[in-house]
Amino acid sequence: MGKDDSVLRIELKNSKPVELADLTVSFAAIAESFRDYANDKVEDPVPDSLRLYVQEMRSGSVIADLVALADQAQWIIKHADVFAGFITNTTEIANYFLGKPKNGQMEPTARQARQIAHIVEPVAKDFGSQFNINVLDGGMVNIHQHFHITPIEANAIQNGVSKYLGPSIPSSQLLSGQLMTLEQVKNNLASKSGDRGIIEAISDRAVKLQFTNEEAKRKVLDLEENPLHCVFQVTVEVQSTGGKPALYRIIEVTEIIHQDA
Repeated sequence: MGKDDSVLRIELKNSKPVELADLTVSFAAIAESFRDYANDKVEDPVPDSLRLYVQEMRSGSVIADLVALADQAQWIIKHADVFAGFITNTTEIANYFLGKPKNGQMEPTARQARQIAHIVEPVAKDFGSQFNINVLDGGMVNIHQHFHITPIEANAIQNGVSKYLGPSIPSSQLLSGQLMTLEQVKNNLASKSGDRGIIEAISDRAVKLQFTNEEAKRKVLDLEENPLHCVFQVTVEVQSTGGKPALYRIIEVTEIIHQDA
């Protein structure tokens, strides 16, 4: 097998200067999306091995030629085929949020939705621009595998993704009247760790608890029955990171709902 000289060419034809942060976000999303695609579709003996690397950056419009390199040189794969499949997959995800889903297409994951929104970020902010991704194999463009997005389409994609993902959780918010169950709780009023609870209205997973005062925790510990078998109505400060709750700060326990063990 000869040398693989296939290239994934990213071209942003911009009409005004591109903010570096937007370009970085777009390229990072392309790299992440390609890695996810390769891990899912390519039978690589070394998972997470095939990644994109910059071969050349050109002036004029923003043009980047990206190559794929794998950790195992002995493993043979035609990168042009992987690039073509990646472009097809990216186009299908974009079309889903443009209201043109492929027949039988599965819904994109939340991760894929965020990736496509980030990929088109630079063109969404420049109404005189366009964004292209092509496969070059031996210096020739594969005209059958081409990703092209206009500013109008980029904004439509981002609006579609926003509706699809729903509102994100603020980094900090105070909520009252929330129902909480306990996964575990330390029998120590002064304990600052080891307490975990679930507030299903916010997330179905257990999150670290922090009682902000002794009275709130005493209501949990001074029960005759096992507190793990009760439901607590609480006022809680939810602290989140990455749109996911990371800490519940329990301000007040307003009611205890007793359940059978």
